[in-house]
Amino acid sequence: MTESTGDAPLSASTDAERAQDPDTARDIEADGPRPDTSRRTLLATLGVVATLLVGLGLGLLISAMLHSDDPAADEVPASDSVAVGFAQDMIRHHEQGVEMATIELENGSDPQVRSMAFDILTAQSNEIGQMQSWLTRWGHPVINPNPPMAWMAHADHAGAGHGGSGSDAEHGTGEHAGHDMSSMPGMPAESASPTAAPDDAEAPPMPGMATTAEMNRLRTLRGTEADVYFLQLMLRHHEGGMPMMAYAADPADVSQDYVRALATAMEQTQAKEITVIEQMLAERNAAPLPMN
Repeated sequence: MTESTGDAPLSASTDAERAQDPDTARDIEADGPRPDTSRRTLLATLGVVATLLVGLGLGLLISAMLHSDDPAADEVPASDSVAVGFAQDMIRHHEQGVEMATIELENGSDPQVRSMAFDILTAQSNEIGQMQSWLTRWGHPVINPNPPMAWMAHADHAGAGHGGSGSDAEHGTGEHAGHDMSSMPGMPAESASPTAAPDDAEAPPMPGMATTAEMNRLRTLRGTEADVYFLQLMLRHHEGGMPMMAYAADPADVSQDYVRALATAMEQTQAKEITVIEQMLAERNAAPLPMN
């Protein structure tokens, strides 16, 4: 009769003992990311890609339809026009908003905040796709080669009253409603070179955008802390983008109906989201961040 070596039972027993030991269990857990976190990250990434593709296709379809019905749609805006500058800079602005939302979905814990993050991620990814389709059809680059928001200084609308929501004045974005763009946070002076290095490495490229340090901090937070900081950053981010949307929605600045329509829709959506985020922060006894 062959004698059993007992190797299989010994291995199973050893694994069970290792799993019961707290220090060893922690080592096993640290060997790799949690499956649920990896799955959420993968799903969020796939969702962003899918939404971008949908937005790109929708933008091309709308542009093609308008191209046949609207004489203004036949026009290719100049590289320094409001339409082109708005699309280029808003893509960049939105991309950070999508990144913030993705981080919240990975690290946050509040279902209400995570739902808000998901809505922002999907909506802004779709809008990015539409704006990329415009730039592709117009033959302009996605990345703005000029100073950020310089296109807002091309038209003189002193006293025209481009403004955002009521919360803009409350949180310090009301001054952006005017068109002296050289005084706006994140805006270079008119004489500045597009390649000139900023005096402050932490200055955001556009109002409301988070700095590198702020984004790094958001990545390190978990649970309630991540929820609150996400809301604070996103509130300021939304407020900082409102003047750009209001500017691009003005027929005096943009002749393309579809550009104005998207800018108006963005402005209306973000105004509503600003109100909701303000309420969320108040419920969590957290104050808004000052405009940068």
